[in-house]
Amino acid sequence: MRSKIILLFTFIGCLNISFSQFEYGAKAGIHLNTTSGNIIDASTNLTSMADVKENLTGYFIGSYVSLDILFLYLRPELQFSYLSTNFDSLSLTQSRLEAPISLGFKLLPVLSVFAGPTLQYNFEPTIKDVRLTAVEQNTTVGLHLGVRAHLGPLSADVRFDRGIKSNELELIEQNGIPIAGRIDTRNEVLSLGLSYRF
Repeated sequence: MRSKIILLFTFIGCLNISFSQFEYGAKAGIHLNTTSGNIIDASTNLTSMADVKENLTGYFIGSYVSLDILFLYLRPELQFSYLSTNFDSLSLTQSRLEAPISLGFKLLPVLSVFAGPTLQYNFEPTIKDVRLTAVEQNTTVGLHLGVRAHLGPLSADVRFDRGIKSNELELIEQNGIPIAGRIDTRNEVLSLGLSYRF
């Protein structure tokens, strides 16, 4: 009798998985009010660089797959992210390949909350006219959380993403003049995104 009950629950579980909803699509969006990290121990001739870290903006583009099971969903994504800012004569650019993995909870049929880790591959950041050492770690992990509205094949989300560990590089020179200082390239990113289900 006990084995029949276990077999029945296993069968029901398999039915639930087989009838769960699988989808995939494309996504894109913009970064807002982003901080590019802290500038540490900068020499006096780089005091204006402290403002480079504020109001960093950019965009991202990528794709996703999603597996819905009851009121939860698992959504791995892959995206290219580009960040840039300009202040006075300084221009900072940074790009990375990201793989956010979200576990979502549906509050309503059209509204959900989600959170999870973000795996990142960081390409070398650049500041115009400033030489930098290589970034400490090209691969890092961050955390993200957000809210998503589901509107048919289209969905919109707001998310906050933050690096967990510091990831530093050192300043070498500006216009041929030796300088001192370090930049923590860990980001805090607020982004708006749109996804389209195929």
